[in-house]
Amino acid sequence: MSVFLDSYAILEMARGNPRYDPIEAESVVTSVWDLLEAYYILAQAGEGGLAERALQKLAQVSFEVPVDLVPEIAKFRLERKGTTGRRFSYADAAGYVFARDRGLEFVTGAHEFEGFQGVRFLR
Repeated sequence: MSVFLDSYAILEMARGNPRYDPIEAESVVTSVWDLLEAYYILAQAGEGGLAERALQKLAQVSFEVPVDLVPEIAKFRLERKGTTGRRFSYADAAGYVFARDRGLEFVTGAHEFEGFQGVRFLR
């Protein structure tokens, strides 16, 4: 089964979290928005080298959000909040809806997604 990496997962993998090591052997996809979010966070933290490596590694498996999913993504973001009570980022909402639509497991460590269907939660 393929898995979808959200920005949290990308960050943890880039920073070498060993809990994400098994993901390396799996078929992965992500979105351009998740790459952007992860790149920004790494660059902001002074980890530009990690940002560049993550971008190079995942660029070929990233996608643009399909237009036909826009209404469902907007509805998800409008109607739901994460377990922390905060609204999901656009990247997180789009990634989760895309993963569910395509039958992919959504990999994250973001507490907002704890307990959600189709989520592999790794910290």
